Amino acid sequence: MTDWLLHTLVATSALMLLVLAVREPVRKRFGSRVAYGLWLIPVARLFMPTLTSTVERIVPAQAAPAQGSASIDFTPVAAAQWSLVESFGGWPTLLFALWLSVAAALFLTRLAAYLRDRRAILASSAEVERIGWVRILRSPEVASPIALGIVDRLIVIPADFERLYAPREQRLVLEHELAHHRSGDLVANLFAFVLLCLQWFNPLAWVAHAAFRFDQEAACDARVLDKVSAGDRADYGRAIAKAASGRALLFASALDRHHRLHRRLKSMLRNPRPGGTIAGKAIIVGGIAIALPLTASRAVDYIYVPAAPVAAVHQAAQSAELPVVPAVAHVVPSSAAVVAAVPRSASRAPSQMRFDDNLSINGDLITIDGQTKRWDQLTPAEKARVRASVAKARAEIANVRIDRDRIMRSVASIPDKAQFEKIRQDVARAQQNAAEAMRRVSLQRDELRKAGVDPSAIEAEVQEAMKAAQSVDVDAIQRSLAAADPAKISAELDGAQRSVEAARAELERLQARMDADPR
Repeated sequence: MTDWLLHTLVATSALMLLVLAVREPVRKRFGSRVAYGLWLIPVARLFMPTLTSTVERIVPAQAAPAQGSASIDFTPVAAAQWSLVESFGGWPTLLFALWLSVAAALFLTRLAAYLRDRRAILASSAEVERIGWVRILRSPEVASPIALGIVDRLIVIPADFERLYAPREQRLVLEHELAHHRSGDLVANLFAFVLLCLQWFNPLAWVAHAAFRFDQEAACDARVLDKVSAGDRADYGRAIAKAASGRALLFASALDRHHRLHRRLKSMLRNPRPGGTIAGKAIIVGGIAIALPLTASRAVDYIYVPAAPVAAVHQAAQSAELPVVPAVAHVVPSSAAVVAAVPRSASRAPSQMRFDDNLSINGDLITIDGQTKRWDQLTPAEKARVRASVAKARAEIANVRIDRDRIMRSVASIPDKAQFEKIRQDVARAQQNAAEAMRRVSLQRDELRKAGVDPSAIEAEVQEAMKAAQSVDVDAIQRSLAAADPAKISAELDGAQRSVEAARAELERLQARMDADPR
């Protein structure tokens, strides 16, 4: 998640910088409406999912751990000490919380200011007329016409609207604000401010937001001027100049502001060439189609597939075949694994039970903190300590099981001479395939890069496969397994089981001794 956020921030910042650089040339050639549409490119990037490529990796199957052991270690594990930052999830979590908190505070503060101004306007307003779903209100709280409201669509005009604007100017001014509602500009303003809040720390986002609002007004001018006669252009320009109030509500669209008036009037004088709008829209669509894949976040999803006995070579990196060392450990049960499953150290009954470095019991003698005592010589605190240690040991040894059947099945599955010969052939074949794969990667480096694959990463995998294949000593494995005596292992398993039972009995005896003395 964090990687996606960081990559998206960088990508959208780069796309916003691109739009800021090309919007004026695009406006001159294709018109203000196309320049406004350029902002769809960084917005579309926000909805671009991560492009994930799947790579299969064959790994040796993990041998199941032995379920039983008669060697009992009751040494307590010290609790991990966490710092204050780690207790809150670490620095990434804290920074993520700070980012969202500032973004939410900025949005809610500005939203509250907008709602306050809206209530003040509506409290002193009177409805003049209704045009479709849009209500026209008159209010002394505004100095120039303004469009606001996404659900309850409004156009608010000043109290002296008829005195400020000539009849033709009034019609053009209302048409401008209606164009904002019809084009969904107020919804776009809300969405743009949400994105600005999420990038509150990015100076480029603030510059882009101001440019976006200007392009929105210029595009609205173009929509109005496309429908009027040449004689109305001068009236529209005068209306824009009169309406420059210097005030704008968040999520609303005022007719204009003083500092943008000159640029706004200048953009109105430009007429796009015939067919420029259609060509410009095609450029926007093409820009989105090109920019999104180039800036998309990428990830590799590794699928770890357990190796079948004597695994074959699998393909990786699309055009390059990478070898995988045969899963010898899966086919051949290691003698170490078989012997480890037989707890030799527990083949005899325990004469002394050690719970930790400072507590052990040998018959009726208890050694605690370096002093050997009998039960009746212990202090109350020492007795409580012994009781707790014995209770913990009883709970743990109750779960000890020696899986005799599984161990004997592993012994019975030791390969014979013919199977070992086949394993030798598979290992040799894996080494040959690794060498061939290394040669292919070297020859196809350019094709792999075009396919989005890093040749160096493939070479590293091949080298690991070669080292793994070279490290397999089949002869040593065969020699070690040849010494495995099923009868001897079976006898040791019996002794281990007896040792576990003896340990259980000794713990029960200790518990009974402690129960007889409740002090």
